[in-house]
Amino acid sequence: MSITLVENGDACRMIFDGSITYEYWAEQEDIIIGAMRRYTSFEVDLSGIQEIDLCGIHLLGVLHSVGGKNVTIVASSSIVDQASKRLLASQRLASIGRAARRAEVLNSCRSYPRSKSAEAAA
Repeated sequence: MSITLVENGDACRMIFDGSITYEYWAEQEDIIIGAMRRYTSFEVDLSGIQEIDLCGIHLLGVLHSVGGKNVTIVASSSIVDQASKRLLASQRLASIGRAARRAEVLNSCRSYPRSKSAEAAA
């Protein structure tokens, strides 16, 4: 696991190599936060990633959400692409499931008979 920072004025290229996993998460987070304090824009090279887990995906998501338009992923790896699709797909399915359950609850609430006072008010 390594993150190499290549400085170019106030910009920085972050080159990730090896693993972005729970095992290295705290160390990688410190490197990323330190770089975000020193530089204003980032190019992220993930082509050297050989292993990534949910913590790694989360760390990259935080980097991208905090950096916003100032973060550009310039290279990825098949491992990162596969993990992102798999983990984000399961997240989407979970949110769809929650939305479906909410809809069921709302529909069941609407199917209750109205009270006589509610009918009189309508």
